[in-house]
Amino acid sequence: MGLLDQLRETARSQHDAVGLPAWLVEDILALCAAPSLTEGRTELLGLLLRQVEEFDSYAGAGCFGDSVSAATIEGTLNRLRGH
Repeated sequence: MGLLDQLRETARSQHDAVGLPAWLVEDILALCAAPSLTEGRTELLGLLLRQVEEFDSYAGAGCFGDSVSAATIEGTLNRLRGH
């Protein structure tokens, strides 16, 4: 399974399991549907995958300091899109 396929699958499962916001899932799926945007950016895609895997809607609150927030994932998506 390729990195984009893993990212797509993980985004969907994290949405179902821990409530990854639908708007983020849509953005991730759109990115996965345009592989030309991610060519040569394997390191950044790997980072995004790890962030999606570690998403927690309570990130940054109390003892959840090691989890990743929606804002962090959005920032990585923007970097991949060149914003």
